[in-house]
Amino acid sequence: MNTTTAALKQFLADTGAGNPGSTASPTAVVRLFAEYLSGWAHEDLNPFERQRFEQEYEEGRRFCDIFDATRVQPHHLNAMLGHYGVHHGPGTKGFLRRVGPVMEKLASWLVEKGFWAAKDYAWYRELVGEKPGRDLVGCDEFARLLWQHAEAHPVHVPDDLPDDDYFDDQFTIRKVEPGTLYLDAFLEGGEDIEIALPKALTAKARAGWSVNLELARVRGKWRILGVGSAYP
Repeated sequence: MNTTTAALKQFLADTGAGNPGSTASPTAVVRLFAEYLSGWAHEDLNPFERQRFEQEYEEGRRFCDIFDATRVQPHHLNAMLGHYGVHHGPGTKGFLRRVGPVMEKLASWLVEKGFWAAKDYAWYRELVGEKPGRDLVGCDEFARLLWQHAEAHPVHVPDDLPDDDYFDDQFTIRKVEPGTLYLDAFLEGGEDIEIALPKALTAKARAGWSVNLELARVRGKWRILGVGSAYP
């Protein structure tokens, strides 16, 4: 298994590939993970490795075909359990339910096969907690309901809206109270934001989740213009 591609293929052979045509199969999760590695994992390479990567990339080889699985990092699995799995996956409940168990098996398998040391697994555990991926379906449902609410309650935004009264950003849900979300903006200097929502909707939210929103402050109150993805 001198490449990550070979390692991931063996992982599926050892632990079960499921139905390759199903979006809820381990194969679907591993396929997306390989795409993530091909697009982002090269950022963790040292200068010598990056030079090799760039040379072989020009020849049509991807990250997973160049390096072995020792280059797979705990934070790569964590990305699959959060923003990448949500943004780039098929979005089905079956897929979102499958991501956590597959990444858990992969982490254990990487240790078993010698690609990870104990410290790598400890870092993974610290990043993902004890039940990784458990909130993905809940996040997806919350984002869908929030989008439906925004669509049902369009907001007229005046042409002269001040810049300070508009955000298109990623937010962390800092606190949830019945009927109110409290958000922290990711942008430096962003102010805390309170949004009034139906209690049935705030009941679906959890503090610590992230959500992409387009917001405007109209007549002193923050209103939702658009909704993107939500993830743990």
